[in-house]
Amino acid sequence: MSSHILIGPADEKIKTMLSQSDPIEAIRSIQQDYGLDLAGMEASYPLLDLCGYSRLDIHMAVLNQLNHAVITKINSPSFQLENFYDIFERTFPYIHIPQMQPIPMALLEKFERHVDDDILEKLKDDVAVFENCPLNIKKRIWKKDETFFQKQMLSLLNDYHHDEGLQALAMNLKPDSYQEVIEQRRTHPIMLRVMEIIGGDPTLYVMFMEMIRLVFIATPYPSLCSLRVDILMNFHDRDISEIYELDKCHRLIWSLDTCVRNQNMDEAIISKIKECFDDVKNGTPLYGDFAMVLMDPMISNFLSSCIVRWLRNSVDDDAPDNLEELINYNAKLINLAQHAQTAVTHNTKIAKLDKDLKSRYWTSLCKVIVTENTPITNANSLPSLDPALARTIQDLLEKNEVARKVFVQYLLDRVYENDIGTLSRCLHLIVATRPDGAQDGLAILHTHTYKAFTLTLINALSRKHLLDCVTDRKWSQIVIEGFLLKAVEWEVSIHERFILLLVEIFCDPKYYMALAAEHIATIEEWSNICASRGIHNEKVKSLHNVYSTLLIRSGQILEGRLQLRPQAVIDFCRSTEDEN
Repeated sequence: MSSHILIGPADEKIKTMLSQSDPIEAIRSIQQDYGLDLAGMEASYPLLDLCGYSRLDIHMAVLNQLNHAVITKINSPSFQLENFYDIFERTFPYIHIPQMQPIPMALLEKFERHVDDDILEKLKDDVAVFENCPLNIKKRIWKKDETFFQKQMLSLLNDYHHDEGLQALAMNLKPDSYQEVIEQRRTHPIMLRVMEIIGGDPTLYVMFMEMIRLVFIATPYPSLCSLRVDILMNFHDRDISEIYELDKCHRLIWSLDTCVRNQNMDEAIISKIKECFDDVKNGTPLYGDFAMVLMDPMISNFLSSCIVRWLRNSVDDDAPDNLEELINYNAKLINLAQHAQTAVTHNTKIAKLDKDLKSRYWTSLCKVIVTENTPITNANSLPSLDPALARTIQDLLEKNEVARKVFVQYLLDRVYENDIGTLSRCLHLIVATRPDGAQDGLAILHTHTYKAFTLTLINALSRKHLLDCVTDRKWSQIVIEGFLLKAVEWEVSIHERFILLLVEIFCDPKYYMALAAEHIATIEEWSNICASRGIHNEKVKSLHNVYSTLLIRSGQILEGRLQLRPQAVIDFCRSTEDEN
């Protein structure tokens, strides 16, 4: 057996051997000189060859068994510090080779406290090696270099923000169960990974919270606020007091979490929330943290739904005297969320609640409420709001996130209550006040709110009014043609979800059996409008699939009598065939 070790940087040695002699002979020589030095091994090779095993298969199986045996020994009580130094010195040079990593990684994990800083620097410099390091080693490296920690965690935040399941939860303004939303968010794999990384380490928790703040300053997305809330509540639920007692947002988050879980907000809980703001000055970093907490969609949506409920109660003759105070306090909290980016970035005072909300907007919404369920007698002559009332509402919708959040909650209530008359008078105001494409903090919230409203609206139509939207002229004219066919130009996710809504019509006999020829023609027309005007951007492949599903499904039922043939859709599918 050769005394040389053919491992690690052996490329040149192998090239030399292959170039200076017959390659077949060189390979045989390498196998003989550097093969397994075991009694009877040479006699075993031919039998293993007949069984179809290559030398690589054989040697890797032996290496895996050796790794397992050595790691078992390392993890045993008898393996002490004096053994560590000897074996680590001999195995660390090969840690960059995946097959050789298990032993030095096991040593690093068990003897982390005795690993020198220069070793940590070498581990950090090789990203592939660092990724496979045990968590206790990673934590030491992260705590020594916060910039490196932030770079490592950035991809995790990005994955969290773009996760489709989490996005769907954030976009649902009317969940069936807030308990289920909370459960799904706080047990999500990315969330659990974050919890694993932080563990019970207060230093890492503070570093992660600071990182969320820094990312939020650049990209103030509500998803970061959700992550901030859920991490703390997970530590609270696990009773890791070293973490949650450290966070000055704990009492506020806990109080709001209780409200959302119980779907209740009364004077008692509002008093507890007010106490959280005692001695917290507007314009301080903690005030900015509070703003981020309130910007979590689950919390801000709940607060706005409470305002709608209180506004509705306020028009009753026996309305409680304190409703105005409750409405304005919730509006103040949503207003704080609206200005979260400014609060976090500059630590400047947040503007007070717009006086027009209290003096004009609430009154205007109450006037709309008292005219609810006004019947539509003629689909060709739809009712409209009083012009002055419409101007007031539109003015506030254009400039104020509190007004928008309350308004979309109110309209969704009207959808669930089958109030097509109120939708006729109000739905167009969403179209008139959609954001202009700017992407500052306020515009991001504006876009998020309207996108969430539209997707929630489509889900509500799917559950309650799918057939109405096709066969009832009032619903098709007001909701589909007056709103959704315009909304498909705003967001590709809206475009895709609307086509899926049309697909649903051809998946259930209770829908497609009620369709007449004119209804098929209407669906074809809608499909053509979507394919021609709907936004495509990066989801061409996904749109191709949903459009193809619409064409295929419509032709599979009733012997093809309901087959859709929208030309713009057919052209779109053909043009995107190669991309798909």
